[in-house]
Amino acid sequence: MSVFAGLLIGTGGLVYLRVGGIPGAVLFAFGLLSVVMCKAQLYTGKSGFLPYREFPKLILMLAGNAVGCLIAAAITQYVASDAVIGNLSGIMAAREKASWIGLLVTSAGTGMIMTLAVYGARKGHYLPLLFGVPVFILCGLPHCVADAYYYSVAALQGQWEWWILWAWLWAILGNYIGCNLPRWFMGKEFEN
Repeated sequence: MSVFAGLLIGTGGLVYLRVGGIPGAVLFAFGLLSVVMCKAQLYTGKSGFLPYREFPKLILMLAGNAVGCLIAAAITQYVASDAVIGNLSGIMAAREKASWIGLLVTSAGTGMIMTLAVYGARKGHYLPLLFGVPVFILCGLPHCVADAYYYSVAALQGQWEWWILWAWLWAILGNYIGCNLPRWFMGKEFEN
């Protein structure tokens, strides 16, 4: 189910690369809506909810997510267009020029948004799922699983560079921190 979650997020990433802008950001939400509906195992969908001692499960989950993103990236090679390449180039340029602290802080924002979106769905409120994704995309905040998809597309296009690994690692850590902010701030209210 973690590979499936990566494939779903990669599908959202593909539509964003093809359409771009606000429409693409809104359509990307299909990925998260599908993850929640199918109970797929998404790193940022579980990081703020699993007990801390179960952190190793998150690493395996993230690895599965990355494999699913790679599958989606392979599919992308058959539908790549100038729009896909242009939108991907913009994302890659933003990640490359970001500092490690910038990546960490902005990724924390994405993690917080993702946890609140999933928290809302667990409470029977699904609009945060629909709006959360466009919010982090339009703010330019990194999502480690979506970035795994973008980096996979770039790698398959022959654009791999070593900075990608470091940017991805900072996004993973930042997303984890942000995913746990609601739990830390809300305390027992979060568990109810």
